[in-house]
Amino acid sequence: MEYITREIASTNWHTILFLVCLLFLAIVKGMNSIRFADFIMFLNHKKYILSYQKPNKLSSPFNVVLMLLQIVSIAMFLYLCFGIFEWQVVPTEITLYIKISIIYAVLVLCKLFIEKIVATIFSIDGIVDEYLFYKISYRNFLGVLLIPFNMLCIYALSPSKNLFLLLLVVLFILNCIVLGSFYKKNEKIILNHFFYFILYLCALEIAPYFILFKLISN
Repeated sequence: MEYITREIASTNWHTILFLVCLLFLAIVKGMNSIRFADFIMFLNHKKYILSYQKPNKLSSPFNVVLMLLQIVSIAMFLYLCFGIFEWQVVPTEITLYIKISIIYAVLVLCKLFIEKIVATIFSIDGIVDEYLFYKISYRNFLGVLLIPFNMLCIYALSPSKNLFLLLLVVLFILNCIVLGSFYKKNEKIILNHFFYFILYLCALEIAPYFILFKLISN
């Protein structure tokens, strides 16, 4: 009888990251359990947005912790995508994940900073602050949703390209629906400044994702 060596990949660093995500969830729930309950129901009703989109809520400790969770969780999902789709990259394992996390975090913060500057220049702070809170809240919620999926891919499933393609399509559609609802709400303002709106979409909503991929894959 011949023995076949089974290679078992270490998941220690994945486990630490998942524990960090759970810690972040415990922290935000401890900060404000009522707000956390509203946040978890983000897709079901608009109570969270209507109740917490007041000025300075974007930089509240509650949002900051959720943004950290978002970075950890979405970076893990992107890391899995690079492995599933076999995109050619130089670093491997934890080095790749750290690179993805740093680049993603820098892009998110730079994008947020630029949008705030544009809002100040054109004196549209009110609507931009509302839009940023809406968008970041959705991305934070997405980060929470991806935690169990990431866990299943690391510990239980052998995910296929088709599964990831399906999930990416679902996430894209969900993203369009969520952001589309905000655009619909402010339809008159957008139509009055349609050229600038298209310019904004190309420069700050589409281009950063290409930049993210290029920076990681180099």
